[in-house]
Amino acid sequence: MLETLFSHLQGSPLALFGLWGLLVFCGIGLPLPEDTILIAAGMLASAHQISWVYTSALMYVGILAGDSIIFALGRYFGSRLLEQRWTQRILSPTRRERVQEMFKRYGVTVFFVARFLPGLRAPIFCTAGAMRAKYGKFLLMDGLAALVSAPLFVWLGHYFWLRFGDDLARASSALARARSLTLAAGLACFTLVIVGGYCLWRKTARA
Repeated sequence: MLETLFSHLQGSPLALFGLWGLLVFCGIGLPLPEDTILIAAGMLASAHQISWVYTSALMYVGILAGDSIIFALGRYFGSRLLEQRWTQRILSPTRRERVQEMFKRYGVTVFFVARFLPGLRAPIFCTAGAMRAKYGKFLLMDGLAALVSAPLFVWLGHYFWLRFGDDLARASSALARARSLTLAAGLACFTLVIVGGYCLWRKTARA
């Protein structure tokens, strides 16, 4: 996947905006790995001597735009959208029940966690819109999660280019290892947030 993206887009510095568009469509439900797009953006930026910080900001906006679109679709079309046959292929009744149960148990924390759940992210965000969740809380939690992932993967792409150049086979191998480490780090951060929140709640309840 990384090799395909890079080989097709490396000829133009404007290709970053093509990757930006892909991120928007990923938010809507396009089945492409977001981390691979971000790493490709970092590699392209480095190849064209574009700041990885600027690239991270650009990709960050694309991520939030895509997530906001799927949230808005749920908000403004609600149950009509969820009842469509093509929608139910992604948002099946069983999956919606799981999402609603997650809302009841974890509240707005679900928005943060959903960023790291590719198969459930679009259903969660669309269902949240349909359930009239507050957009401000959604954007805050989703934005915080994206602030963790977007700069990290763009920087990895920048690093891969400096280390491997256009040897995409080695870069792809490094990406596979990086995914495992990132997943472990993400789970550790999530555990810390849950445990910290629970301890704070217990302390407040006793006061």
